[in-house]
Amino acid sequence: MSLAWRPPIRSDRQVAALWAVSAAGSLALRPLWFGAAGLFPPCMWHQWTGLPCPGCGTTRAILLLLHGDAVAGFAQNPLAACAASAFVVAGLASPVWLAVGGLLPVLDSRPRPGWLVAGAVAMIANWVWLYASGV
Repeated sequence: MSLAWRPPIRSDRQVAALWAVSAAGSLALRPLWFGAAGLFPPCMWHQWTGLPCPGCGTTRAILLLLHGDAVAGFAQNPLAACAASAFVVAGLASPVWLAVGGLLPVLDSRPRPGWLVAGAVAMIANWVWLYASGV
């Protein structure tokens, strides 16, 4: 995989600003997330089979993260908790990074089987965790 670095352009700054607004908005709307959580239907896959799907526990993980209980959030669904945490942290940091002159990484655009395998392994490991922990 080749990795290069380039200076940001105007559209990069616009995306970073939008990302920051989205991340900050998700935190600012915290009370609405708590109220809306009860409106989500239960996992149909889990109801039909008794087995967790790869997304089982995502809502509970996000709500626990919003309550400030990161350990319990990661225990509910590690992959979802990592993704949500990365979204918020990177979203809030990206405009600052670009404002201080940080460069942007540019990855080779060709598909890499290694990344597909890594993603599949992460999904399987997450599902095994969900199954073993009884989520």
